[in-house]
Amino acid sequence: MNKIDWHHSIIRVAVAIVALVGVFCLFHFLLEPYMVKVDLFIEKLGAWGPALFVIIFIVGTTFLFPEAILALAAGAIFGVWWGLLWITIGGVLAAFLMFFVGRHLLRSPVEKLLLKHQKLQAFNDAVSNFKIITLLRLSPFNYSALCYLASVSKLKFSRYAFSSIAMIPGFLSTTYIGYAAKHAADLAKTYGDTGKLPVGDSVIHEITVYGGLVVAVSVSIIVARVSLRTIKNSNLSESHKS
Repeated sequence: MNKIDWHHSIIRVAVAIVALVGVFCLFHFLLEPYMVKVDLFIEKLGAWGPALFVIIFIVGTTFLFPEAILALAAGAIFGVWWGLLWITIGGVLAAFLMFFVGRHLLRSPVEKLLLKHQKLQAFNDAVSNFKIITLLRLSPFNYSALCYLASVSKLKFSRYAFSSIAMIPGFLSTTYIGYAAKHAADLAKTYGDTGKLPVGDSVIHEITVYGGLVVAVSVSIIVARVSLRTIKNSNLSESHKS
């Protein structure tokens, strides 16, 4: 690995740490007084709680609201695995909705825009490739923008739908950050009030939580790097062919 690779890796790790600290501060200093009420509200909703969250995700991302914020919220509210499940369901359904909205309602004006800008047209042609759309799902490319761009491309819906599986690694790392930040905020509050760890908690459990966070974020970074490098190599190959 050369200096540039190390530089990029350090930047990505630093961004992940800053994100975790930022979300922790958000929960600890601003949201902590309200989280108990939120948890009770979600608990009272029962099965409608996750359904409401999925609907919020679909509506929000369709109108270009950042999916990362909702993924952080999913981890904080539902935990890692349930949060990942609901965010994935919401992500897939939202992706389907944006595809049909883009293809049937926005296609004409977007095609006119693409004709005026060659770089956008080139990107649109790349998105039409199943391999590229899948790799872009794995990379840190804007979720909603990618859905809409793919919807006006020549990509078939079946391939577009199958590429949605590639959203999961990114959702996992973001959901885990939300869960870990909320967990750290709760831990800080309990320790500050009592001077002890919460009942049933242990140092081993805490190591497991943050060790899992490191693994999740590291895997996400590695997958994103590999996907971006593969996209670059694919573009170079296509350039040589033409």
